[in-house]
Amino acid sequence: MYTKAMILPLDIEGKIYTLQDEKGKTIGTGTREVCEAVLNIITRPSTPSVSVRSFFVGSRSRRTTMLVPQRPYLRSR
Repeated sequence: MYTKAMILPLDIEGKIYTLQDEKGKTIGTGTREVCEAVLNIITRPSTPSVSVRSFFVGSRSRRTTMLVPQRPYLRSR
Protein backbone atom coordinates (compact mmCIF):
# COMPACT_ATOMS: atom_id res chain seq x y z
CA MET A 1 0.00 0.00 0.00
CA TYR A 2 1.17 3.50 -0.86
CA THR A 3 0.38 6.90 0.57
CA LYS A 4 -0.30 8.28 -2.92
CA ALA A 5 -0.60 7.07 -6.52
CA MET A 6 2.73 5.98 -8.06
CA ILE A 7 4.28 5.37 -11.48
CA LEU A 8 6.34 2.18 -11.65
CA PRO A 9 8.27 0.60 -14.55
CA LEU A 10 6.84 -2.62 -15.99
CA ASP A 11 9.76 -3.69 -18.19
CA ILE A 12 13.51 -3.74 -17.69
CA GLU A 13 14.16 -1.18 -20.45
CA GLY A 14 11.81 1.33 -18.84
CA LYS A 15 9.60 1.78 -21.91
CA ILE A 16 6.32 0.71 -20.34
CA TYR A 17 5.07 2.01 -17.00
CA THR A 18 2.10 1.33 -14.76
CA LEU A 19 0.13 3.84 -12.73
CA GLN A 20 -1.05 2.42 -9.41
CA ASP A 21 -3.44 3.94 -6.90
CA GLU A 22 -2.97 4.17 -3.13
CA LYS A 23 -4.14 0.59 -2.68
CA GLY A 24 -1.67 -0.81 -5.22
CA LYS A 25 -4.31 -1.45 -7.91
CA THR A 26 -3.31 -0.68 -11.47
CA ILE A 27 -5.11 2.33 -12.93
CA GLY A 28 -3.44 2.10 -16.33
CA THR A 29 -0.29 1.41 -18.31
CA GLY A 30 1.62 3.26 -21.00
CA THR A 31 4.65 5.44 -21.56
CA ARG A 32 5.96 7.51 -18.68
CA GLU A 33 4.53 10.66 -20.26
CA VAL A 34 1.04 9.13 -20.48
CA CYS A 35 1.19 7.92 -16.88
CA GLU A 36 2.35 11.37 -15.72
CA ALA A 37 -0.52 13.04 -17.59
CA VAL A 38 -3.11 10.70 -16.06
CA LEU A 39 -1.54 11.12 -12.61
CA ASN A 40 -1.77 14.90 -13.00
CA ILE A 41 -5.44 14.65 -13.96
CA ILE A 42 -6.43 12.41 -11.06
CA THR A 43 -4.46 14.28 -8.39
CA ARG A 44 -5.23 17.92 -9.21
CA PRO A 45 -7.96 19.52 -7.12
CA SER A 46 -11.32 19.80 -8.78
CA THR A 47 -12.61 23.26 -9.63
CA PRO A 48 -16.21 24.27 -10.17
CA SER A 49 -17.19 24.31 -13.81
CA VAL A 50 -18.18 27.83 -14.77
CA SER A 51 -18.59 29.45 -18.15
CA VAL A 52 -18.63 33.13 -19.01
CA ARG A 53 -21.56 34.26 -21.10
CA SER A 54 -22.46 37.68 -22.41
CA PHE A 55 -26.04 38.81 -22.17
CA PHE A 56 -27.66 41.80 -23.82
CA VAL A 57 -29.20 44.13 -21.27
CA GLY A 58 -31.37 46.94 -22.56
CA SER A 59 -29.95 48.22 -25.81
CA ARG A 60 -27.63 46.11 -27.93
CA SER A 61 -24.75 48.52 -27.27
CA ARG A 62 -24.68 47.63 -23.58
CA ARG A 63 -23.57 44.12 -22.57
CA THR A 64 -23.09 42.53 -19.20
CA THR A 65 -20.96 39.45 -18.54
CA MET A 66 -22.07 36.88 -16.00
CA LEU A 67 -20.52 33.73 -14.61
CA VAL A 68 -23.01 30.96 -15.23
CA PRO A 69 -22.54 27.42 -13.86
CA GLN A 70 -22.48 24.89 -16.69
CA ARG A 71 -25.32 22.42 -16.80
CA PRO A 72 -24.53 18.74 -17.07
CA TYR A 73 -24.87 17.28 -20.53
CA LEU A 74 -28.53 16.61 -21.29
CA ARG A 75 -29.66 14.64 -24.30
CA SER A 76 -32.39 16.21 -26.35
CA ARG A 77 -35.36 14.04 -27.07
